[in-house]
Amino acid sequence: MTATIIKADVERELVEAWQALASAVDSFPDLELEQPGVLDSWSIKDLLGHTAFWAQQAAHNLELIAAGRGDDVQRPGSEKEMDEWNERERRLRQDRPLDQVREEWLDSFQAAVQALAASPAERLEEEVRGGQTALRLLAADTYEHYREHLAHLVAWRRELETTET
Repeated sequence: MTATIIKADVERELVEAWQALASAVDSFPDLELEQPGVLDSWSIKDLLGHTAFWAQQAAHNLELIAAGRGDDVQRPGSEKEMDEWNERERRLRQDRPLDQVREEWLDSFQAAVQALAASPAERLEEEVRGGQTALRLLAADTYEHYREHLAHLVAWRRELETTET
């Protein structure tokens, strides 16, 4: 498979996972978007900010890699550090209005799509700091991440439906 075909497959995966997540998010009224409990004490709004942060990271990393600066890619070094990054980002957004977080979330997806489109296909399979490829980082921080949290939203929807009746 050529790098161009792989890039096209990744673009399709990214868009499909995003559309599924966006559809799920859109199925909740605003009041439920801010209700804690989706994932521990996190709300859907918290998850929007969380996925926005990681999609922004993906876009930034792709830009670094495209510029030949894969050694500058920053990643948490452990699960503990990952949790610290996630909590830091949750706190940064916790007092922001829902509309602002939603806009950041929408913009982060566009940034990831644009960064992928601008990335030379042959650079996407280069290993970067930590031994992962640009494609692996992108998948983890965007479409695989969207699917992970889509599952949380589906479970949350079921929970809300059973407690409302």
